[in-house]
Amino acid sequence: MDHIAWLDPDPPSLSKLSLDGREDIVLPGYEDNLPLFVRAEQWFEPYRCYELPGGSVNLSEDEAFDLYREIGERTTGQPMDVSPGARTVVGLRGAYPGTFAWNGNDPDLFNDTLVLLWRDAEGKRHVREFPVNTDSGAYEFGEHNSSSLRPNRVYPYVNGWHKTYNALHIDEDGYQVRDDANKNGHWDSDRNGWYPPQTEPDHDRAGGGHNIHMASVDGPLGYAHVQNWSAGCQTIPGIANWKEFIARAWTAMGDPVSYYLIDVRDIDPGVWYDCPQQDGTRICPFRVKSFPHTDARNTADSKSAQFPMYNCSPANESGPEYFYVFDLTQPATVHVKVDDIAGTGPDIDVHLLDGDSPLACLARDDVAFSLWVPPGRYWVVADTYMEGGNALVGPYVLDLWLE
Repeated sequence: MDHIAWLDPDPPSLSKLSLDGREDIVLPGYEDNLPLFVRAEQWFEPYRCYELPGGSVNLSEDEAFDLYREIGERTTGQPMDVSPGARTVVGLRGAYPGTFAWNGNDPDLFNDTLVLLWRDAEGKRHVREFPVNTDSGAYEFGEHNSSSLRPNRVYPYVNGWHKTYNALHIDEDGYQVRDDANKNGHWDSDRNGWYPPQTEPDHDRAGGGHNIHMASVDGPLGYAHVQNWSAGCQTIPGIANWKEFIARAWTAMGDPVSYYLIDVRDIDPGVWYDCPQQDGTRICPFRVKSFPHTDARNTADSKSAQFPMYNCSPANESGPEYFYVFDLTQPATVHVKVDDIAGTGPDIDVHLLDGDSPLACLARDDVAFSLWVPPGRYWVVADTYMEGGNALVGPYVLDLWLE
């Protein structure tokens, strides 16, 4: 298990910031010309514009709070503490503030979003949105010294320290990360693409040390690079943005802060679309709430045929499929078994995914497999094999259990 390197420059000085009714905090003495991001400011206007999948809408601060809460809870399966005084951070990897469409997540840029949510003592809801980087910078940090947090899970943080100044400190160790082996600042994978240099491939491993802190960079924002400001920490650009964030996020030393990190491509479709009933489609998957789980279906009845092939197998899976989704808060070995019920020759294969994409396949078999996985959201797809242009549809029984 290797912690990420903290090679960001030490602050040239430190100062104290007084917070009304709270303890003073230590600020870093960095200087830069990046202004406070407009969406990070206090809401004085009644509405702000949001680019949703269905188009642009104006949302009040209460409505924006509810939207981010729903995204976090639905996509991780974990309830959010919205009691007065509690702080929550929602990270959206691959989307600019106020948007929810995948932007390509080009490396070494501040092109992700952090949203700070809280309710004050009177119950009023507050939302602050910051441009950030949730990956590693493009920099030679050394072997196993840079990595990215896995998305679609909740990470525990506390009011603490990053180096010599107050920041949000991750309160967990030895969690699974994606090692940036070629130091290009990009999560290289079949789903995300494999960026140069083509040296040692990125890979999964245990890691630690991913704090939420600042990066002192000059504007304009679109041209600011992360570089050695982050080997995988979640970094907020500019002292003005950092001061606004930490002054609102801080409550008292050691207080907990939950961090919901979401890949925007995996936002639960139930956030955007009505699902009156689960039908096993990609939009309305069957939700596995407990284990062991057994389900009997017939792929001839499926309304979906969206994943014709997976990156884990060259098999032709162009026939209809059923989607299942579940969330894990602890590491586990997932066991998946499918029984093609005897009949006219059905051939149903099972796939385990860690993203809503056929390029995010972790395991596949025509009978059964077992795989250890870290906390996060997972999809099981029971898909129909194609042979000679014919979909070998038919009945099956799916069994899922954990160890």
